[in-house]
Amino acid sequence: MSEFKVNENLTITLNEGIFGLWNLETGEQYEIFDRRYLDRIFELNESSGMPYTSKPEDGILIEAGILLIGKKAEQYQKIQKTNGPWGWDLVSKIFHLGSKHNFPSDSASTEENKETGYVTFCESIAESAPNLDIEREGELVKLPTWNSNAIDAYSLKKALWERITSRNFNGGPVPLEIVSNILFTTFGKVHGDSHKKNLAERGILTVGYRRSSPSAGCLQATEAYLVALNISNLEQGIYHYRSHQHALTKLDSGINADLSQILCHQSFAVDAGFLIVMSSRFDKLWWKYPHSRAYRSALMDVGHLSQTFNLVATAHNLNTWLTGYFIDDLLNKLIKIDGFKEHSLFVLAGGYGLQDPLSPGVVKLLKATT
Repeated sequence: MSEFKVNENLTITLNEGIFGLWNLETGEQYEIFDRRYLDRIFELNESSGMPYTSKPEDGILIEAGILLIGKKAEQYQKIQKTNGPWGWDLVSKIFHLGSKHNFPSDSASTEENKETGYVTFCESIAESAPNLDIEREGELVKLPTWNSNAIDAYSLKKALWERITSRNFNGGPVPLEIVSNILFTTFGKVHGDSHKKNLAERGILTVGYRRSSPSAGCLQATEAYLVALNISNLEQGIYHYRSHQHALTKLDSGINADLSQILCHQSFAVDAGFLIVMSSRFDKLWWKYPHSRAYRSALMDVGHLSQTFNLVATAHNLNTWLTGYFIDDLLNKLIKIDGFKEHSLFVLAGGYGLQDPLSPGVVKLLKATT
């Protein structure tokens, strides 16, 4: 009898009342229209290690890569044994496999010019482009005009070498002019509209705007929310940064939440001059990139912007800190986003204090134990 194995790199979904099965290795998805196939998968799984006996349902399961027979089963088990167990939970494994770009159609182009397919795709979605210039409702707050003097006088090498993660802020006020410079240099529309004009003359329709950091599809899906803790000439509160206008929208006066709790009790952060919460507008990415691969792009965009923030803030003689450790729902509530089409991904902090990677609380604990 042939050896058999049920492919474990699968996930079963329920969407709009339809059960589906997703082969995470190939990216292929199937609608389960007959309960017999689910029952057969359970039956095969329970009889693992026993001699294989075929049933009528098996043909489709084999074709879909769900049921592996003979040499394919042996090869699968060999790979599983070589790789060993997955080190994180199953959700991360689903993300890892599900966000792989493994569609055969994208690597089997027969066009003489291999970029024809991409251009055709872009033309097909052009008319459905969403509004990429996000403007939250609220009081509009003007920011000081951007000034490049600080970064002009600070070498890239110096910023790279002097940037360290600090957890010892003194609560001192940060000038609004510095915050304005950091917001514009990191998240602002730094390239203006000249690139649009140049590309338009070449027959290219562009969307969105360009920052100093690269972004997937030029969509700039990352939004910046300023949590003003102690900024001179700016009321304490929650603000959304309008990248395309270099202005703030006030979402809330004061800080009506326990920031320490939201940040998983990293209480030193409340002594920074300001925090910047970075969210991702998934609905921007969904428009151009319908596959879960784009979630990787959202995370990489945040990484690019974080490094730019760190270097620019260092050039302005601020201490910086960043974290992905927070209570998602509470942080989403703080900046008034839905957590579905838009979700918080990362938090940045800037302020004055000591360049010390240890927080005052940790230093106190260390002294108590020595």
